[in-house]
Amino acid sequence: MTINPDNRVLAVSQKVYGWLLRAYPPRHRAEYGPAMAQLFRDQGRDAWAESRGRGLVKLWLRVLPDLVKTSIIERLAALTARKSMTDKIASLVQPRTVFLRTFVVVFLITVLMSVAITYILPESYASTTRMKVENDPPTTGYDPYFIQTQFEIMQSELVLDRVIDKLNLNVEWGKRYFAGKTLKSVETREILRGRLGLAPVRNSQLVAITAYSDDSHEAASIANAIGQAYQDYREDARSAAEAKGLDVLQQEYKEEEEQIRQFQTELAARTQESGVSAQFVAGKQQELAQLSESHKQLYAKIHAGQMAAKFPKRGLVQITDTAEPGRAPVRPNKTLNIVVGVVVGTILAAVAGGLSAFIALHFVKRKNLKVTAG
Repeated sequence: MTINPDNRVLAVSQKVYGWLLRAYPPRHRAEYGPAMAQLFRDQGRDAWAESRGRGLVKLWLRVLPDLVKTSIIERLAALTARKSMTDKIASLVQPRTVFLRTFVVVFLITVLMSVAITYILPESYASTTRMKVENDPPTTGYDPYFIQTQFEIMQSELVLDRVIDKLNLNVEWGKRYFAGKTLKSVETREILRGRLGLAPVRNSQLVAITAYSDDSHEAASIANAIGQAYQDYREDARSAAEAKGLDVLQQEYKEEEEQIRQFQTELAARTQESGVSAQFVAGKQQELAQLSESHKQLYAKIHAGQMAAKFPKRGLVQITDTAEPGRAPVRPNKTLNIVVGVVVGTILAAVAGGLSAFIALHFVKRKNLKVTAG
């Protein structure tokens, strides 16, 4: 049977809170523990319904300080009920005892909080597609801004809008994250940009496009779609540039054709005139021959461009590795988070314990001085 991820996250959160209730004295837990646990369950469901993992994190940040404060107060109250005033003061203010108790409480709370937040945070999968990217010919020298320019293009609406349309993300993400509301493309683009990681592959012409999602198959689909959309954009841009170049040549060809026609008409008229030297006519005929030769060369360029457009060319973008769905989430890094929690908890506990022990030692000294003076 498949476990609902929402129920699993809430169950872990409630279980951690149940462990933390052990910080209270047994009598207090027996009397108020079930009601406190029920209240936390209700608040947890409301927080999850409102903003999912972010809401639970906010709830924990509000609950933990209050839990620490009230548990310490209840522990002190329990000591008051069990011991005489002299015994209580003696046991509470011993520096070693104060240090150990403070250290344990702060350490456990910090570690448990890091564990709770780690398991509450939504999981994220990553998938990467790699491609070889070349500059548009002809190129002159090394362009230090080429890769960064291509990264900006990959994140622009020229590419991302193709991905949004192909994967129908306006509708799909609206259903998943915004209660069925169809998103605008500008909104979806911002979300999509936040889920992308672009990086050059060191010492190569390859670039890596990494997509993140809470669904491993969606992450792979997004990475592959961006790679394909960018490849199509580069090919379309090159085809458009070549077509524009052919249009310019054809316009120039028409202008030269009209120029040759006018030159021929003028030359024929001048030849019929009396007094025109043979040398002048020969010079004009030579000019006409040069103009005709240039016209032929221009026609050859146009014909070559038209023929080249009919044959496939080597791609400026070659996809070398397609993205595959990840087997395990990459965020959050549970091991790292817990280790950091242990390290930070140890440091905070040591500082808090040392400060508490120092205060206790000062109190003991003052008490001894009063006893001696008396």
